Amino acid sequence: MVFKRFSFVALFGGLMLVSSLSAETSHSRRERAIGGRLFSRGKWPSLVLLRAAVVTERNGLEFTTKQSYCGGVLINRHWILSAAHCYVNHRLNGLGEAQNWKARLGTVDYSTSEYHKLRNDMGCSVGDDEMREWEIDIKKIVLHPSFDNRNGPSLDDIALIKLSRPAPKISRIEPIALPSQTNTSFPSRGQMCTTMGWGCTSRGGGVSLRAVQIHLPIYSNRLCRKMYKVFSLDKNFCAGYRSRRINISTCRGDSGGPLLCTSGSQYTLAGILHGGRQTSRGSYPRIFQRVQHYLPWIQSVIS
Repeated sequence: MVFKRFSFVALFGGLMLVSSLSAETSHSRRERAIGGRLFSRGKWPSLVLLRAAVVTERNGLEFTTKQSYCGGVLINRHWILSAAHCYVNHRLNGLGEAQNWKARLGTVDYSTSEYHKLRNDMGCSVGDDEMREWEIDIKKIVLHPSFDNRNGPSLDDIALIKLSRPAPKISRIEPIALPSQTNTSFPSRGQMCTTMGWGCTSRGGGVSLRAVQIHLPIYSNRLCRKMYKVFSLDKNFCAGYRSRRINISTCRGDSGGPLLCTSGSQYTLAGILHGGRQTSRGSYPRIFQRVQHYLPWIQSVIS
């Protein structure tokens, strides 16, 4: 028994070393993907990866599934905030069904490798929740009642996702603070904020196997209204750069991810990524749902 335990721990230690070296190599090769940087597990403990597997065709015992994913942010132990359009696709039925979705918490990796499985087994065997992989089923998806994307982008592109069981209370899984209803100057113009997710790391690319973070300034409301031809930004705001020379922007697949800005001494949830224009080169400011505007709706749903 002692020999077996020693062998298991030695094997796990070896895998930890290999994984660490692999992560360092990956970081050096992809450090500036769309202006983004990789970050370590636990850096942004409220970040959530939401993944769906929707059955599109059945033939006896065989079936075909289509994968979909979006970002999200944990706002308490039971609820996640995300973008509503992630769960509505008129060409793919089933995205609005909670049983097709799972939430991965406290991770930077898109998929679970053999290393992750071994680490999870080790965590379960020694009772260490910090080592475990946390993937939780979704119980309910609540879209904002005014959301409607059939005639173009919706102003109310926001959704609440309820977990089937509470998120664990560990250091790398923590809810984010919500903004104050009375602080109307948050976020302020020019303030540097951070968003992160698993969206593509190059124009036209696919999912990023590791989450990437980018820093974006809050863009002028006047220029944002002019750019997107809207009269009011009570529900939205822009963040990012408008430049051919600066290549820093979110990408396809980052939808639903959070924009976190400092308020006082802590990071606070300012926005949920909706989308916006993209160019073949350079950067364009992106549209975020203003979380502050939706606080009454959020409170009414979760309570």
